[in-house]
Amino acid sequence: MSTGEKDRAAQGLSGVRRANPLSVPVEALKMASGLVTLAAFMLAPDFFGGDLGALAKLALAAAAIFAACLLLSFAVWRARTWELVDDGVHVCWGLGWGPFSRRSITIPYDHIHTVSMSSTLFERVFGLVTLDLDTGAAASEGDASKICGLREVEAETLRAELFRRRGGAPASDEKDAGSAAAPAEDRPLAVFTLAGRDLLLAAVSQVSAGGQAVALVILLANWLNNLIEWGALDLEGAGDELIAAAIPALIPLVAGFVVAVLVLGAVVSFVVNLVRYGGYRVERYEDRVIVEHGLLSRSSCTLVEGRVQFVAVRQGIIRQLIGYAEVTAQVVAAPGEKDGEPSGSVLLHPFIRRGDLDAFLAEVLPEYAGVLGGVALGRLEPVARRRAVVRAAIWWPFAAALNAGALWLFGLSGLLDSATWLLRPLLVAAVALSVALLVGLVANALRACRHARFGHTRRELVLVTGGLTRLTTVVPRARLQRMELAASPFQRRAGVASLSVRTAAGTSDGLELRDLPADAADELLAWFRPRG
Repeated sequence: MSTGEKDRAAQGLSGVRRANPLSVPVEALKMASGLVTLAAFMLAPDFFGGDLGALAKLALAAAAIFAACLLLSFAVWRARTWELVDDGVHVCWGLGWGPFSRRSITIPYDHIHTVSMSSTLFERVFGLVTLDLDTGAAASEGDASKICGLREVEAETLRAELFRRRGGAPASDEKDAGSAAAPAEDRPLAVFTLAGRDLLLAAVSQVSAGGQAVALVILLANWLNNLIEWGALDLEGAGDELIAAAIPALIPLVAGFVVAVLVLGAVVSFVVNLVRYGGYRVERYEDRVIVEHGLLSRSSCTLVEGRVQFVAVRQGIIRQLIGYAEVTAQVVAAPGEKDGEPSGSVLLHPFIRRGDLDAFLAEVLPEYAGVLGGVALGRLEPVARRRAVVRAAIWWPFAAALNAGALWLFGLSGLLDSATWLLRPLLVAAVALSVALLVGLVANALRACRHARFGHTRRELVLVTGGLTRLTTVVPRARLQRMELAASPFQRRAGVASLSVRTAAGTSDGLELRDLPADAADELLAWFRPRG
C-alpha cells in the first residue's frame, strides 16, 4: 500500500460515508444465490423428467430473483451510513417508512474489544471487506456494529484510526487526517507466519474424518432420496432383489463403504483446514495484535492485549504425539459462532511447537509469557479416576436394556421372524457400536483424569482438562469474575469437589475441573479471594 493510497483513504474517512457501490451487486448475488438454488431444486423433477424447457424457466426465475435482490440491496445500501464522530462510530440504517423505521447506534471507541476484517468469496472477487466492531454486547445488536462494502485500503486505514482514537488521541479533521493516521501504520514489533511444510502439517494434524464422514453420508442419502423422487433413479420393485444380491457381500460392502467415507472425509477435512490456515499471519504492534488467515474467505482480527480474558492451548491426539498445539485468545464477544468457531475466540497460532510457546507469547501477549514453565501443577487423586469411569459407563446398562426391550417388541409383533435377515445384522451392529462407544468413553475419561492438572502462580490460574483433546488455559486473576466450588454428597464423602471459574467472556470451555481434592479446591478459593 503506497503512502498516497493511505493519505487518500484517510481523508475519505471524514463526513457521512456509505459502502462502496460495488457492494450493491455483491450483496444481490449473495441474496439471490440461495433463492436460485431453491428454484433449481423445485424445477429438477421437470428437468429429469425430460422437460428441457425447465432450463429456460430456471434462467427466467434467476433473472427475476436477481433483479428483485438488486433493488433491495440498493435500498439497503442507500439507507445505511456511518460516520466517525467525537464519541465513537455513528451507524444509521433503515428506510424510514412503513415497518422499516430509521435507526442509529453510536459505538464508543473505548468499548471496542476487537475489530475483525473479513471477506467472503464474492467480496474477495470485487475487492471488498467487511469490518466488524465487536463490543461484546448482546447478540440482539445484530449487524448494527458492522461496516460493510469497504475497499481493503479504506478498511485498513479505518481500523488503524479506530485504535488510534481508542487510545485517546484527538480526532483528526480532513486537513490533517493523512498525517494523523500515519503513526498507526508503524512497522510491527513482531511478525509470525505459517507456510510450506508447517502449513501442511497443521492441516493434516487437525483432520476430523469422523465429522466430515457423517456429513458426507447425510449428503449422499439426501441426494439419493432426491434422485428417487425426481425419477432419475428407479428402484421401485427392485429393492428386495438388490438387498438379496448384496447379502453375501454385506460385510465387505459395509467395510469398504465405511473406509471410503472416512478417507473422503479426511480429505475434505484436510482441504478445509488448508483453506482455513492458508495465509496465516500475526503482527504485534505497540497497541494491538493483528491476526489474519484464510484463502477463499479472508479473516483479519485486531485485538487489544488488555481485552484478552484468557489464553487457551489446544492439542488434539495427533498434535499431542508430535508436540505441537493451537493457541487461541478469548475476548469478550457477543454469544454465538463466527466462521465455525465461538465468536470470542481469536486464533493466535494454528500450529506451534510446545517448546516455542513461551517465546511466541513473549512477543505477542507478554502478560502470558513464562506462566506455563513456572507454575507447579497438582494432579487428581485415584478416586477421581474411579468416579470418571462410573460417569462414562453409567449409561450403558440402560442402553442395553433398551435394545433388549426393542428386540422383545419385535418378537411379539412377528417382525423379527419376517425380517430376520435385516434386523439381525442391525442388532449386531448396534451392540458392537455401543460396546465400542463404551470403551472409547471410558478410555477418554481415564486419559482425561491422568493428564488433568491445576495450579496457580501469584497472578494466573492454570487448568489442564480434556482427554483425546487436551486444553490448557491460562487465566489472569484480574480477569476472573467468579470462582465456584460445588460438592455433591457423593463428592463430599470422597473428599473431592468440582471447580468452575468464569471471566467476562462467559465461556466455560476449559474453565471447569471435576473431582479435584477438596483441600486443593479450598486453597484455590483462598487464592482467588480479594485481599484487603
